[in-house]
Amino acid sequence: MSTSTLLHAIRRRLYALGLLSLAACALGRSEPVPSVTIETQCGSSVDCPTGFQCLQDTEHGPPVRLCESFDATASCPEGYETKVMYGQTFCRPPTPIMVRSPLSGTGRHRSSGL
Repeated sequence: MSTSTLLHAIRRRLYALGLLSLAACALGRSEPVPSVTIETQCGSSVDCPTGFQCLQDTEHGPPVRLCESFDATASCPEGYETKVMYGQTFCRPPTPIMVRSPLSGTGRHRSSGL
């Protein structure tokens, strides 16, 4: 068997394996994808706005429970930052405004007593 024939056979097998793995991935995703996800952890659906459910998310890192909606007409709650990525809408809660106290940054340090 020549080198070019061997390489051709290897390429065909890799191509076939690629097609099989692609088909397996497509078959493995039977659950619906949420259309809107609020990026705030919840304990139960009571913590979520109307139309949202508190669901376990294990796809994007460590397991976490987030408020999610499968309703195509759902939108982010008022005041939340909206990001659309990969056909999904993500709602980021508003960031609190940090107010520095007048004593912060004055250069005063507590003595360690040593």
